[in-house]
Amino acid sequence: MGDKIEFPFNDQMYFEQAVEYIERNDFEAALVCIEKVYEKDKGTAVNHLYTLILYTLERYDEALDIANEQKNFYVAQEKHATLYTMLLIKNQLFLEAEVLIQDHLTDPPSFYSSEWESLERELNLERELVNFEMEMEKQATKKELAELDSYSPSKQTEIIQKARTLDLEDLQERAAFIFSSPSLSGMAQRAFLELLVEKQDPDQYFFPWFNQQKEVVPREIERFDQVAIVQNLDDILSRKLHKYPSLFEVVKVEMMNDLLLLYPFIEEIVTDIDYWVESYIEHFDFSEQLKLETTPQTNEQLEMEKWLSHLHRVARRNLKTE
Repeated sequence: MGDKIEFPFNDQMYFEQAVEYIERNDFEAALVCIEKVYEKDKGTAVNHLYTLILYTLERYDEALDIANEQKNFYVAQEKHATLYTMLLIKNQLFLEAEVLIQDHLTDPPSFYSSEWESLERELNLERELVNFEMEMEKQATKKELAELDSYSPSKQTEIIQKARTLDLEDLQERAAFIFSSPSLSGMAQRAFLELLVEKQDPDQYFFPWFNQQKEVVPREIERFDQVAIVQNLDDILSRKLHKYPSLFEVVKVEMMNDLLLLYPFIEEIVTDIDYWVESYIEHFDFSEQLKLETTPQTNEQLEMEKWLSHLHRVARRNLKTE
């Protein structure tokens, strides 16, 4: 273990107990002891033993976190750098591990040459394993995507979130089916459209929207959270409801739900943001605290009133079916 380390009595006792437990291959008991020491002493010797115990218990992420608290200690000394590099590999930090391995393999042969060669083989094996697992996950996701209409609405959305790992070509193959299937929820269809938006898909599709089939080109559309009214909704409501905080969340939730229904054509419908927001406030201000009267004055506001009435009917219908 090197030079004797001076600890306060209890810490010295726990440290020695940890070493004894390691010699008996009882690493769980050793962990309990070293954690007690580490509460007071975070020096390199304790850090190294703590890291080694966690590594042996295959708690690789925790081991790397502890090692990183004394990173210079590990990378500056070759005999400790091998452990640190293995932790990088086990945490799939392959590029950082590769740099350390190559730095030492290109040095003149040392006492640790065989260890670095072994680490290089381990790195390559772990990379292959991760790539294989990723490919298997992709294949499973592609299969689920092909059978999307056989799942519950919540599961449909979950599968679409997983589909972020797929290539655009894989998503394009399923797009027409997803947008035309009556068995898929509107939420799932909107989530899939947003996925194509993120992937900057240049293709054109017919998207189901309020009993219509509207043409969309995902590359020309903003993500839902990038639409101006969605981005600025908190500021708009805060400005209008700063004296009535109880209304804030109610109005925000209802507006966000309805804006999701209008996506991706929100800005075609909400042409006067102030009028739209005040209409919602008036609708949910049951005690008439603000005494708002949003009477349409323009053709744009008249069109918005039709949409507002329709969306409120949809909300009432959804409440009855819940």
